[in-house]
Amino acid sequence: MAIMRNLSLRRQITILVGLLCIALVSAAAIGAAYIAQQRTREIVMQDAAETALTMASILDRGMQERFREIRNIAEMRLLQQVWTSDPAKTRQLLEQLQESFTDYAWIGFATADGTVRAATRGMLEGQSVQGRPWFQSGIKAPMVGDLHEAALLANLLPPAPNDEPTRFLDIAMPVRDESGKLIGVLGAHLNWSWARERRRALFADPAAKRGKSVWILSGNGTVLLGREPGRKLFSEHQVEAIRQERNGAFEDTTGEEPILTGFAVAPGYREYPGLNWIVISRQPDKTAFGVARGLVWTILLLGGAVACVGLICALGIARGVARPLQAIIDAADQIGRDPEITDLPRAGGSAEIVRLSAALRSLLRRAGMAEQRVAEASSKHEKDITALRHLAETDPLSGLLNRRGFDLLGTQAFEAFKRRGTSFAVLIIDLDFFKTVNDTYGHGAGDDVIRTVGQAMKRALRPTDRVARFGGEEFIVLVGDIARDDIMAVAQKLRRAIETTSTLHGGNWLSVTASVGGGIVRDSDRDLQDIIERADTALYQAKAGGRNRAVIDGLQLQLATSAA
Repeated sequence: MAIMRNLSLRRQITILVGLLCIALVSAAAIGAAYIAQQRTREIVMQDAAETALTMASILDRGMQERFREIRNIAEMRLLQQVWTSDPAKTRQLLEQLQESFTDYAWIGFATADGTVRAATRGMLEGQSVQGRPWFQSGIKAPMVGDLHEAALLANLLPPAPNDEPTRFLDIAMPVRDESGKLIGVLGAHLNWSWARERRRALFADPAAKRGKSVWILSGNGTVLLGREPGRKLFSEHQVEAIRQERNGAFEDTTGEEPILTGFAVAPGYREYPGLNWIVISRQPDKTAFGVARGLVWTILLLGGAVACVGLICALGIARGVARPLQAIIDAADQIGRDPEITDLPRAGGSAEIVRLSAALRSLLRRAGMAEQRVAEASSKHEKDITALRHLAETDPLSGLLNRRGFDLLGTQAFEAFKRRGTSFAVLIIDLDFFKTVNDTYGHGAGDDVIRTVGQAMKRALRPTDRVARFGGEEFIVLVGDIARDDIMAVAQKLRRAIETTSTLHGGNWLSVTASVGGGIVRDSDRDLQDIIERADTALYQAKAGGRNRAVIDGLQLQLATSAA
């Protein structure tokens, strides 16, 4: 402190502002780098989990389509006579099906005793499949069998690419005749290349791949599609944890380099029961988190550059602050002094501050200036209170009254009714299917629609009527001094104003309709809430009646027609 007292104000400001700038920029840069790294890491891990989930959904939906195809064929009434007709005719039907559904390597119909009656290209016809799992399960109920190598068809089908063993997914359905009697099983072998094609389609855009690979594991963790099929990639404990968590991401550190691994369990879809496949998305850490590390270094280097600029700016700020302070000191020292007013105590610090404290002692001799400041502060305080009251009673999105503002006006109207019998009504307006706007065009579009509808209702009302936003897509209107027979006209006018109003958002014109419920004050009402409850009940009736209509408590329902 002794050193600081001997320095000028300009030098003190330069040192203090410079140190503060360095400290703040360093803290901000380190904090921003940490937050950016963590957030980017979360995004990358979420992307890995979403990639696995997307592939799992593709597999489940694809298998559901295959499951539904075989089931529809087996249950189709028009084909019930084909199964017991000439085998050549049955074979012709199955081959036509295979031409339409090229993912199937073999489709066949086996009689109830397990003998293949007809099959595509005549394969296995006359042979018994009674011992095959697909027949044993399919004779009882619809089934989907997990991946397995071809047994009876291994020598009849062309070899798989890359000399891989031919593998199938079995789908089997019981077949019944017109009387409901079980006559056999329709079986289909889905070629595993089907899954490989789905995986290839997932990365149709090479830029989206960025070193990712997608593998498919069985429910016990055995690799079905990926490097080294047949081996187990994870321990039993890891597989069990993946099954329990269902979807997520983690870093696999068991290999030579850490691998970001996203996972998702395929649970099935609709009537397809699912085989509990585990889909994993793998990407090397150095590739997955490379952007995050680069971002950290960029922020730190930028922070250092900003700190250097801050030091230079601190010197300029110090010079700029010292000059006007010196001018203030010189001007204040010329103001007349009153000998009856005691001096201010001398202030320590720089030479400029000492001189400023001497000049300020003369200000005490002008008490009128202090009084003027008090009056100005009091006036500003009143303006601030008025502004805060307005903010507290206004909905920030629509600019309309909020619930608090409406309750104040509604309570005043109810008290006036009790004292003088001045009638009034309450209308509740709810936008129909508003969630569709948010889901289709985003919440920004929904906000634009709320604002447009609010202004349209204000224009449709009298200056004495007040409209407020109760929250979400619900509005409430206080209609003062209104006859019972006229309130429906006001409700329909509001409804038509909303229906004919369009909102432009992102190049799209958005239109909505609204349902209106109303209640008119009664002598038996205890407070404003009784009227609002009746209006809300009427709104429910308008919604239940088909929406885009107005219902007033105690009046006949009117539909929302162009003539209404």
